[in-house]
Amino acid sequence: MRGRARRIWLVLPLALAGLAPTHALFAAPTDPAMEAAAAVLMDVETGTVLFGKNTREPRPVASTTKVMTAPPALETCTLDDSVIVGLAAAQARGSSLYLQPGDLMRIDDLVAALLLKSANDAALVIAEHISGSVPAFAKRMNERARELGATDTQFVNPHGLHHRDHYSSAYDVALITREALKHPRFRELVSATSARILLPSDPAGARTLRNHNKLLRRADFVDGVKTGFVNQSGHCLVASGTKRDWQLVAVILDSPDMYEDALRLLEYGFDNHRRQVYARAGDALGRARVRGGSAASVSAVCQNTLVAVTGTGVSSPPELEVTLDNPLQAPVSRGDPVGEARLVASDRVLARSPLRAGESISHSSFVVATRWGLRIVILVLVSLLLVRTCAKALKTHRGRRSRLPSKSG
Repeated sequence: MRGRARRIWLVLPLALAGLAPTHALFAAPTDPAMEAAAAVLMDVETGTVLFGKNTREPRPVASTTKVMTAPPALETCTLDDSVIVGLAAAQARGSSLYLQPGDLMRIDDLVAALLLKSANDAALVIAEHISGSVPAFAKRMNERARELGATDTQFVNPHGLHHRDHYSSAYDVALITREALKHPRFRELVSATSARILLPSDPAGARTLRNHNKLLRRADFVDGVKTGFVNQSGHCLVASGTKRDWQLVAVILDSPDMYEDALRLLEYGFDNHRRQVYARAGDALGRARVRGGSAASVSAVCQNTLVAVTGTGVSSPPELEVTLDNPLQAPVSRGDPVGEARLVASDRVLARSPLRAGESISHSSFVVATRWGLRIVILVLVSLLLVRTCAKALKTHRGRRSRLPSKSG
């Protein structure tokens, strides 16, 4: 049986190993000046918010909606799948590929047009192909938004053309983008300045699409994501940037200069925050005691890398809390659960990882010898009992035969 879990608190000071953020040596910077009506800066890996302005205010978000439209196509379809364009999609308003009813389009080309050119007809083709109708696809989008924790969001279409019941918030758009960036093809497309697609309605049979996101051409570290505009929303931009293998996403809603706001916000994040690794997958975070084993303990190996972001505007640095299940009962197999590691800040769990046995632990030699001894004793006792029972039965049988009368001729 497992005993009471024992907690070990591992506090990792930033001063160790040269991890102290350099900005701590200077005066705290002021927040970036934002002209946008709403904005948020989020760490993609952990979901930590590094800056916010009206982050949970529901607003029209225009074509940034398409960040939610693309993942279902990437998840449920093969990129080479062909889709027939319907009449409703061919009549789409706004930015468009000008598809014709009956055109045969590859899913990959539709997603590329959706993300680079912001093609509304491509959005409708995807929605109708996956769910059968726009309302059914919007329902799917809303269900997925709730799963991600995007509670300020309601979609009624896949393209973002204005509807009074179609809205989201800067925070929710960041959550949705963080999820979309898990798809390799999505990341590849939103970081491309152009892409070439096959297009039956084009005289040349193909067309090169230029990405509407001009920020990709203004800074080398920018690698996405999507622009948006309708009169009711103002200029909107979801922008991502990566430095030192660390990716941030900035959401800008209703800004007179969305590119400047986004660039300023991304640079603010990289300049004033640090990504700190508290434990890596494969690290041993202590040893769990083993009762009756060939060894007294087993290593507790972290399964996930535990990361936190520290810096301006972020709560105090977290602590690494390791809980081991002590004692374990032998035998223990490599990979068996032995506890959990958590990053905790202000009584809130930021991240967690299971801990598993790093090696196998068999029974101790004493336990093995004792068990074999017991088996032998039991076997001997059972054998003696059988011999005794058989002897008694034989004696009874002979006694009965001796009492039988003899036959005369």
